Order: sequence, then structure tokens, then C-alpha cells
Amino acid sequence: MALQHITESISNERITDLICGLVSIPSVTSQERAIGDMLYDLFGQIGLSDIKRIPVEDSGDSLVAKIPGPPDGPILMLNFHQDTFDVCDGWETDPWTPIIRDDCVYGLGAHDMKAGGAAILAAVEAMTKADVELGGTLLVSTTTDEENWSRGAHAVIDSGLIEGCSACLIPEPTPPGRLRIGSRGRHVIKIELAGKTAHAAYTGEGINAVTDAARIVTALEQIELEWNEDFELGGALCVIEVRGGRNIILVPEQAHLLIDRHILPGQTIEKAVQDIDTLIQSLPIESEYEITWDDRPTPAPAPYHVDEQSPFVLSARTRIEEQIGRPVRYALARSVADTNHFAVTGGIPTLVYGPEGGNTCQANEYVDIESTTRVARAYCGIVADLLGIC
Repeated sequence: MALQHITESISNERITDLICGLVSIPSVTSQERAIGDMLYDLFGQIGLSDIKRIPVEDSGDSLVAKIPGPPDGPILMLNFHQDTFDVCDGWETDPWTPIIRDDCVYGLGAHDMKAGGAAILAAVEAMTKADVELGGTLLVSTTTDEENWSRGAHAVIDSGLIEGCSACLIPEPTPPGRLRIGSRGRHVIKIELAGKTAHAAYTGEGINAVTDAARIVTALEQIELEWNEDFELGGALCVIEVRGGRNIILVPEQAHLLIDRHILPGQTIEKAVQDIDTLIQSLPIESEYEITWDDRPTPAPAPYHVDEQSPFVLSARTRIEEQIGRPVRYALARSVADTNHFAVTGGIPTLVYGPEGGNTCQANEYVDIESTTRVARAYCGIVADLLGIC
């Protein structure tokens, strides 16, 4: 069947139904069980086979299913996450009752990323209804815990069910006309300072760890952050926590800093830490200090970049331009997601192209319906290019 017939069968009405169905099921991170059960059933209804549940501790199940192809053919994966952030103040409507207004769907998680999930589901449904035969295997996975530690993505990687996968598409929210071909990485650096206590009336006899921490915080702006001219994007450094001292008449002997550090592809956390250590050594710091980083249950989301001349990127660019009617610009994601884990830990080239919307992770979040339909149609084209459709 012709690809055009498949893509044109994806309607705004079906996209809207799918978005609303997903939004209406609360799935705050660590509370994804209900939506996982719904998706397990829906995967079967839209024609996917070999549906597997992958348990994730303190969360819901990640799922992996497929449209099978020849065992010696290529493998492509479409992925989306199930969870959302929690409700914040400022909502004008019930966050889990989707509202359709001005060709958009409003609701918690509508943009990040239940519309992206709807685009994948609609694309798969269009292909299975057309009874297509693929020249390779199309995997569809949906993960839990993405907004937390990405344990759902690592469970999928560790399961062996996506072994041999050569490309991954993820419809995270994307600015208009952008194709994300990589991402910055994110690391959290901890600095523990140990001073020496003394009576606060005799400050010269102690070493004030809080004062030393303040010197470090003030000096961090001297760190030279890298810059990528091609993507007009640099690294980022933000102090996200400062603790130390207490309401007692003593010089504080302990202080604690947490630093959020986003680095570009080609940069390493080791170099970022070295830069901070070198800076501290140049300061009049009396406290002893220790620097550690990435104390977390999964590997930190490292940066990555997919070759712009790869068939995968070129196909994605062509198919997206067909849908939006204008040239695509390549971009790097400013922050991190399951994308980093599939790309780096999983070793799978991963691209991000998703729907347009607004108020993402804020009150009154919304997604544009037509842009979601375009995503679904573009994904069908990319599947056709990479796997072949008969």
C-alpha cells in the first residue's frame, strides 16, 4: 500500500481521541500503573504483538512490543514515556479532564509527552490497519520513571528486548521546525566542606565552612562554560542547593553545595569537576573539601550527538520537511531525558521530533493537535525509509 494512503489515514480526530484518553489517566511519576495497564491493552488493540511488561521498582511497568519483520532486517524503535510531573498551582481547569480549545488539547502532560505517545500510537495503528509488511522490525516501547531517574528506560535496555536496535525516535516536545540530533548531558556535583568549630564570639579560632562555601559559590561564575557555535548553545552551571550551620553560638564546621552542570557533546564530567577543583584551589579556602558527583541509582544522562549525514538523520529531515513545508534546523536538547540513556547507555542513535505546544510542565499545559498529526505522519515516512514498507 502507498505510504501516502497510510499517512493520510491519520486524522486530527483520532489524534485528539488518543491524546485525551492518555491525559485523562493520571500518571504522575511513580504512579504509572493505571496508564501502563491501559497502554498494555491499547498496544494489542492497535495491532502490536509480543507485548512484554518490564517491572520497574516503585513505579509502573515499562512496555515493549513490536511489528515483526524479517529476523535479519534492521530494527527501529519508537519510544515515549508514561509519566508526568505532579500538579502545580495555577490550573484553571481540572488537570486530568482534557479540554479542547483553539485546536489544542489542554491537560496535565498533554505536551510532555502524552501527545507524543498519541502520535506513535496513531502511526502504528495506521500501518497495522493497512496490513503493511515491513523489511525489518518496528519496536514500540513506553517507559516509566522518566521524570525521575529513567529507571524505566534502563529496565528496557537491560531486558535485552531491544538488542540490535539501530535507531530510536522519541517525540518529546520540540520547538517548531527543529529536529534534535543530540543533547547536552546533565550531572550533579556535590561539594562537602569540613571546617573547625569554635565559639562564635571567637571566630578566629575556628574555620567557617559556610563562609568558605559562600566563597566558592561567588567564584563559580569564573568557570568558562563551553560554547557550540553550530547549535548556538553553551554549557550551564547552576547552584541548586546550599546547606550549612545552625542556630547555635558556634562557628559552622560543615557545609554542603550541590551544583547542576549541563555539558555539551564532546565534554566530560571529569573535566567539569577538574575545572571546579582548580578554581577552589585558587581561593582562600581553609576548610577541607571533597568533590563527588552523580550519586543516583542509574547512570547520569551523558551528552550525545548523532551524525548529521547518517541515513537516519537525513530521512528524518526529509520526512519532517514534507510535513511542515519548510526547512528543518538541527538542534541539541538543552536538558536531558530518556533520550540520553537510550543513546549513550543503550548505544542507539536517537533523534527527537515531537509536537508543538506550551506551558510545558506548568499550569494549563497544552499541545497543538495538527502538529501532533504531522509528527505521526512523519514517523510513518521514517519507518518506511529505514525498514521498507510493502
